[in-house]
Amino acid sequence: MVLGVSVVLVVCAAPASAHVVSADADLHVAQTIDGAELTVVIRRTPEVPGPLYVDLVAYQPVRDLTIDLAVDGGAVPVRLQRDRPGTYPAVLHVRDTGPHELFLKTSAEFSVLPFRVSVPGPATWEIVVYGGFGATGLMLAAAIVAGAMSRRSIAVALGSIGVIAMVIAATVAVVSPRFDRETPDPGRPNAQAFLTVSPQRPGVGEPFSVRFDLSDGSTGLPVNDLAVHHDAIAHLVITSQDGEFFRHIHPLRTSSGRMEARLTVERPGRYLAYLELERVAAGGQLVSGTFEVTGPVQAVPSATASWTFPAGRPVTIELDTGTAGLQSWLGMAGHLITRDESGGYLGHVHEGSMTSTSDGTVAEHGPVLRFTTSFPRPGRYFAWVQYATDFRIVTVPHVVEVVG
Repeated sequence: MVLGVSVVLVVCAAPASAHVVSADADLHVAQTIDGAELTVVIRRTPEVPGPLYVDLVAYQPVRDLTIDLAVDGGAVPVRLQRDRPGTYPAVLHVRDTGPHELFLKTSAEFSVLPFRVSVPGPATWEIVVYGGFGATGLMLAAAIVAGAMSRRSIAVALGSIGVIAMVIAATVAVVSPRFDRETPDPGRPNAQAFLTVSPQRPGVGEPFSVRFDLSDGSTGLPVNDLAVHHDAIAHLVITSQDGEFFRHIHPLRTSSGRMEARLTVERPGRYLAYLELERVAAGGQLVSGTFEVTGPVQAVPSATASWTFPAGRPVTIELDTGTAGLQSWLGMAGHLITRDESGGYLGHVHEGSMTSTSDGTVAEHGPVLRFTTSFPRPGRYFAWVQYATDFRIVTVPHVVEVVG
């Protein structure tokens, strides 16, 4: 058995970025699958071959839904129950260390989550150093014994070998750690995004899919090195042009470089889709696109601004949720997403005074959420504050007037 195994998400063998989980942490990945908002938690694994513990944390609304989980050829069903949010555990099996893929599948959708089973172990130079000093001790002890037995030539030879081993070990100890340091990665080219909607012109009330195909800006190949950031491989924000419709969901990775989500909207008109992503060893990136939804024209209700702020200056926004039992969602106590009226600007910041390392099942935050942000230009903005309580994602919309 190999002991001390941990689960780490790395899409390829590259240095981990700031948001990729470390070797001693569980992996949290948000997924919106078949209408269910989940956090998939892959727990640390004590040994390989051995069990792989996976929890699905379900948020309301929860309906009866079977999700098949599979890894290494083994599969187990997880059955969500209507109006029963919370944790649904499952146990799979991994045979060895290295890269794996966790498959999630319902009758309508599927997703593939890459992860790596990693065994912490000493570096090669450490083995050489410890072995060298150990050999030095043995050779010197043997030299002393040989000298005591009047075997001077053997004693000198053993002592010389011990000195050589000590010199080699000392040299490796001083020099090798320098080579173990990670070389800063210059970063990767931006991903180029292609948005496809199917059917091409969906109607109001009809389910449709939104798909982003991501290509490397240098090679043109599918992007296959997305890093987990803020507990998701990607965050998809979809809003109507008039700001009356808003969704923050987590698309499914259906193949290399392809992120998909299904949804239904209630208003016709122009929609804007924003995909937040991060590549391993590179910074965050926002890609976007637009699509149209057909249907009878609906009136846009007038909205009064909740807040007025100056343009181009940091401001703090506070929201009293009325409860001290807020759960973390996507690793944060709260989220603030802002968009200007034209749709050319999208901002996303997090509650700044509360941090969490839980999987979202612990109610430990609130009641007041505080966000620090800024608005680049004067004009009207839409804002949405999101937080989780009682396993339900609450979205509070606002209108912001920004003055020069």
